[in-house]
Amino acid sequence: MSGWALACLATMATALVAMALAQMAIALAVLRIARQAVETVQEFRRELRPIVDKVNKMADDASRVTAMAVAQMERVEQAIGTTVGRIEETLGIVQDALGEPMRQGAAVMAGLRAAFSVFRGRSARPKHGRDDEDALFIG
Repeated sequence: MSGWALACLATMATALVAMALAQMAIALAVLRIARQAVETVQEFRRELRPIVDKVNKMADDASRVTAMAVAQMERVEQAIGTTVGRIEETLGIVQDALGEPMRQGAAVMAGLRAAFSVFRGRSARPKHGRDDEDALFIG
């Protein structure tokens, strides 16, 4: 082999060794970066875990409070319905208790008025037996 061919082979061998070393350095760097990424993710999970737990607890508390508020609103609605029913019932009883005597009293008053008008009517009648309206009639 000639000197030129040996030089080419030596250059190629050196380039191959340099490329292998570069690839090994890149692989080590990738491994180091991957390890750092895994550590970062684990640290992020550790720091995020209490926050997630607190959010879950807050959601559970909110759900419990909402359920209690709904139950209280149902009780209030039932109490109002019962109260309104009782008030309507009481007003009906009061109306019945006062209405009948008032109707009877009005009937008695109407009877008395009729009796007085009859007695007044006999004494206020004209003796000739004509109405005043008959005197005004033109026809």
